[in-house]
Amino acid sequence: MSKVEGVLIDTDVLVIGGGAGGLLAALSAKRHGPPGTRVTIVDSWMVGRTGHTAFSNAWTIVAFPDDDIDGILREIVAGNDGIADQVMVRESLADSYARFKDFEAMGMVFSRDEQGAYKRRPTRGLDIARVLYPEGGGLEFSWKLRLALEREGVQIVDRVFVTGLMGGGTGRITGATGVNSRTGAFHVIKARSTIVATNAITFRSGFVRDITGTGTLLAYKAGAALRNAEFSYVRPGTPKFYFEGITFAIQEGARWTNAKGEAFMAGYEPEWADEADVPRIARAMAIEHMKGNTPLYLDMSGIPEHLRDYFIQSKVQWMDNFFRKLGEEAKTDMFGKTPYYAMNQMTKMGVRTGSDCRSDVPGLLAAGLAQAGCANHFAGFHIGLCVGNGWIAGRSAVQDLDSTPVPKLDTAEVQALHDEANAPLDTSSKAESDRILRDLQTVMFSWDTGILKSPGRLQAAFEKIEALEDDFKTISAPHTHELVRLKETEAMLLAARFILGASLYRTESRLSHFRDDYEARDDDNWLVWVDISETANGPSFVKTPIPTPLCSAGPLKRRPTRLAVRAAVGGAG
Repeated sequence: MSKVEGVLIDTDVLVIGGGAGGLLAALSAKRHGPPGTRVTIVDSWMVGRTGHTAFSNAWTIVAFPDDDIDGILREIVAGNDGIADQVMVRESLADSYARFKDFEAMGMVFSRDEQGAYKRRPTRGLDIARVLYPEGGGLEFSWKLRLALEREGVQIVDRVFVTGLMGGGTGRITGATGVNSRTGAFHVIKARSTIVATNAITFRSGFVRDITGTGTLLAYKAGAALRNAEFSYVRPGTPKFYFEGITFAIQEGARWTNAKGEAFMAGYEPEWADEADVPRIARAMAIEHMKGNTPLYLDMSGIPEHLRDYFIQSKVQWMDNFFRKLGEEAKTDMFGKTPYYAMNQMTKMGVRTGSDCRSDVPGLLAAGLAQAGCANHFAGFHIGLCVGNGWIAGRSAVQDLDSTPVPKLDTAEVQALHDEANAPLDTSSKAESDRILRDLQTVMFSWDTGILKSPGRLQAAFEKIEALEDDFKTISAPHTHELVRLKETEAMLLAARFILGASLYRTESRLSHFRDDYEARDDDNWLVWVDISETANGPSFVKTPIPTPLCSAGPLKRRPTRLAVRAAVGGAG
C-alpha cells in the first residue's frame, strides 16, 4: 500500500455497523451468498454491543402465519403518515416469522404465558400488530446474533471506526478505510459489496451515545442521496434518570400533567390523550412550555402496586440493573411525579435506496436505520424493520457477486484517505470536540428548533451552525480516541445542516415535523420524500413522490391499547 502501513482485509461483503440491521445483513449475506462467500462486519465499538438495539428492550413486530399482514401493513403506513416504502415494509412483515424462528434456534427465549403461548403484546400507535420480546432484552438479542455470526464464519472486526469509502475511480464502491479507535492502526477493507448500517444520529444524547450516523454521511460524500432528514424521534425525556419505559408506563396507568396539575394531553389529542403517538406528546409538551405551564411531569402514581416490581424488571436487563442501583429511590420517586421535558433524540435521516436496499451508487447498500425506508418510530417496528431491511440488504449484496470483479486497490486513493483521516492529529493540541458538540446539542435539542419549527427560528439555528463550523475548523485531536470523536462531530455538524434545510423545505406538518406556520398535513403537495443530493452548488433538496402500490397512505381509525395491555400483564382495567 505505498507509504501507508496498516491492516489489509480482503472480503466479498463488508457490513459497517453492528446493530440489528448490520447483524442481520451479515447473516443474510453469508446464507444467501455462494459457498465460500467472505463476509466481514466492522463496528467502531463492539459488534453486538453497540447502537440502539443493544440498549433497547428488543421488542420486535412478528407477523404469525395466521395474522393479517396486509392489515398490519396498512396501520404501519398510516402510522408513518404515508412516509414509508410499502414494498419493503410488507416484505419485512412477511419474512418476520421465519426470522423469529431463526432467533429461537440461536437460543433466544421469548416470553410465554402459563399455557405455553407466546406473550404477544400490543404496542403504542398500532392496533392489530403484536410484538414479541426476548428475555434479556436487546443485550441478549444482539449478543446471540453475534455468536450466530461467529458460528457461520463471518469475520468480526471490533473497534475500527470507518473514515472513508473507496471507489478506486471506478464509479463503484470497493470497500472502506478506517482506524482502530484504541491503537490508531489504519485499516483498508476491500469489498465487492458494502452495506452501511450505522444507525441514525442522536447527537450523542440519551443512553445510546454511539449513534452518530457517520456511515450515512460517508455514503452521502460517496454520491448517495439521503432522505427523511426533517423527521426526528422527538419524545419526552427526564433529567433525573434515563427511562425507556414510557410506553409501558402509559399503558399501565401513568398520566402526563403540567405544573397546574392538569392532565394536559386530552386538550391536544382528545381521542388518544396520554396514549397519543410520542411525537404528538412531545409537541404538546413544547406548547405547554411556551405557555409557561412547566415543569411537566409523568405521574406514575396510577400504576397499581402489584405491577410495580414487574414494571421495573420490564424484561430489559440493562434497565432492571439500573433501577436496582437506584434502590428505593426508583420505587418512591419513579412511581410519583417525575419532571419531564420535550427532547429531540434521534433524526430519521438515512440513505435513499430502492426496496432492495441498493443505493444509487453501485456496490453500496444501506440497512437498519441508516436506510430511509420509513420516517416513524414505533415500539417493535423499529427493531422489526431493521431485521427486515437487514435481511433484504444482505441478500441483495450477494446477488451479483459472480459478475462483480475483484476490486483493485487504488494506492493514490488509499494514501489520500489515510492522510485525510489523520490530518487533524496534533499531539500538542487539546481535546475540544466535546465543546463543539455541547454547543451543537444546545442548538438542535431546543424545543423551538427541533420540535416546534418556524422559518425564523430555523434560519437562526442555521447561523449558529455556520459559526460552529467555523470554530470546528480550528481544532485538532491530540490522540486517536479524540480523532474519532472529532470525526463524529464533523459528521453531526453536516447532519444538522441537512436537518435544518429539509425542515425549511417541507412546508407542512407531518409526523414529528411540526411547522407552526403550516400546521396541517398536506397530502396534495407533500406526500413525498425530501431527497438530499450533492451538487456543484452544494446540497439540493428535491421532492420525490412516494409510491402507494399496496395500500392508501391515509389515516386509519385505531383503538387505545391500555386496557388490552393491562389485562395482558394482570392489571385491572
